Amino acid sequence: MKHIICIGECTLDIVFENAQPIGSMPGGRIINAAAALARAGLPAVMASEASSDPVGDMIVDFLQTAGVDIASLDRFVQGSSPLMLFSDSSDGEYNITRYENYGDGGFDIVWPRVSDQSIVVFGGYYVLDPRMRQRMVPFLQNCAERHAVMIYVPGFPPQMVSRITKVMPAILDNLELADLVVTRTNDLRHIFNTDDAATCYRDHIDYYCHSMLNVDTASAKLQYFSGKASSETDIESPACASLLWNAGAIAGAARAIFDHGYAAKDLADAASDLRDAVMAEALRMGNIAADAADTTWKLHLK
Repeated sequence: MKHIICIGECTLDIVFENAQPIGSMPGGRIINAAAALARAGLPAVMASEASSDPVGDMIVDFLQTAGVDIASLDRFVQGSSPLMLFSDSSDGEYNITRYENYGDGGFDIVWPRVSDQSIVVFGGYYVLDPRMRQRMVPFLQNCAERHAVMIYVPGFPPQMVSRITKVMPAILDNLELADLVVTRTNDLRHIFNTDDAATCYRDHIDYYCHSMLNVDTASAKLQYFSGKASSETDIESPACASLLWNAGAIAGAARAIFDHGYAAKDLADAASDLRDAVMAEALRMGNIAADAADTTWKLHLK
């Protein structure tokens, strides 16, 4: 089956300014990438969890309205769907307060079928959390063994940097499973303590995964590294640091691979036409996602 499987956490994000809520939306780059793909008419599947509570209902309605297949979305009864509260901080980052209660029901996702024509997008802290990894890793390994294209999106909120030593083995395992890693400047800083994408790719990524697409928010550049080759282009959207632009860019990378029929082996040594196609579609869908968003969200959730 040719489809795009998205694996990440389903949360509701609420942003505060001056202690007042200014907006809310289903959160995370993966869930929003799935929605962007489905809106574009691609067969997107969301493999995750959402409680059978009002917040979970909002998340499921969001996905279904976009056209995402939710057959692999577990609606657990015990516990509640996660909430992420974003508030102002003097250092330019958001303070993030997380409310989570998955209950005692356990991780019970029914995984979709996978073939060498599948694309699997996975990432965020969800794929690092020990609660999930016992059942998730065998599925991801099975996907890789079946030669599905594996796209890893590392994500690490700044408040979790103190845990980096504990989860670094899981991050490295995920990198080794990946055919393409999609990062942004904040990810590199939080995980590898550097803002230099070229150095990070050479010192930390290339050993595990040979293709890396990076959003450099400081210089507004989209960069693709593969072995000794690299490509770079300008990002014209002022919202390139936002969650929604990044989600659109992830969707665009997956769509380019889907539409052009690139296989996992093609990303092992990405030719210039592949790099150009992935970057062009990432730019296009990133801009679409940001332009379609409510103004409240365009420059938030950096």
